[in-house]
Amino acid sequence: MKNAPDDDRLQRSRQARQVIAGSDVRPPSSPTYAPSYAVQPAGMFSPAQRNYLIALAVLLVLGVLLYLIFSFGVASIIFFLLALTLLAGWVVF
Repeated sequence: MKNAPDDDRLQRSRQARQVIAGSDVRPPSSPTYAPSYAVQPAGMFSPAQRNYLIALAVLLVLGVLLYLIFSFGVASIIFFLLALTLLAGWVVF
């Protein structure tokens, strides 16, 4: 003889395992957020990406100028920072 709470628990577990078909799922009428792929920035790059590229250009120009004036010893610090900044590009882009 089964108890009523056991039947209720079994019914709830069956409902929890039920798979809902895609046609049964309705999207919300007003989304609370926009997916990142749907929002396009006004230009080719977002402001964070543009600032990143400007920082890269400044480091490159500064490194080349220091290399031409003093030699690679002094410019190696700037080129090291440039290398770290290029690795950080995986996060920005």
